[in-house]
Amino acid sequence: MLPPDLSDEVLWTRLPGMAPDDLLALVDHPAATERHILKVLERPDLPEAFLARVAKSRWASVTRIQFGLVSHPSTPLPNALNLVKFLQWRDLNLVIQNFRVATEVRHQAESVLFQRLPALATGEKVTLARTAAGQTLKTLRADRDPKVAAALLQNPRLVEEDVLFMVNQPRSTAPVLESIARDSKWSARVEVRVALLRNPKTPLSSAITFLSNLPAGELRVLAQDPKVPMAIRRMIQTRLGRGG
Repeated sequence: MLPPDLSDEVLWTRLPGMAPDDLLALVDHPAATERHILKVLERPDLPEAFLARVAKSRWASVTRIQFGLVSHPSTPLPNALNLVKFLQWRDLNLVIQNFRVATEVRHQAESVLFQRLPALATGEKVTLARTAAGQTLKTLRADRDPKVAAALLQNPRLVEEDVLFMVNQPRSTAPVLESIARDSKWSARVEVRVALLRNPKTPLSSAITFLSNLPAGELRVLAQDPKVPMAIRRMIQTRLGRGG
């Protein structure tokens, strides 16, 4: 057992090789601090008994330790699920993407974050949009704020299907469409350009820039497409030499 008179520094030096019995004693040791518990939670070989003990101790009210417990793959499932609801949105997003933890825990984290999304400030949504995954990413596709849309376009998990959803869904606003039109990566995709040209909310100034770079075959199809705004169709017809 750990001597109760150990200083916090001596305790710190013993953490890497601490045996299971000593780990249990660490939870209630008088010299133990938050940093000791957090350091130990980095160990992949922790026994479930220790993790369960921490989850029921005074340390379980500390935000960073809550995250450490939920993120550890050996934390007993009931304990991890119980702690998920206390996590901050940033930590929830990290848990969702941590495939080392149980599927049930990741799903629970996704559910909690989904419920909190409407209450997040714009700046928080912008930060989240850059790294979101799964259902969170899909939900943010429908956000009407162009700042959120612009951040989502930077997300490496975003695929063309997601961008087309953003363009085609009825809630999309002109500023959101303009953000997509200005994005050098996604606006270079032919399917995205065509979808923007077919959407009457796309700012005319953005739509015009696409016409010079579309193949003639695509232009001919768009010229006959009733969903394409009349002003755009007329410009296409002029470009194709069919009159104004």
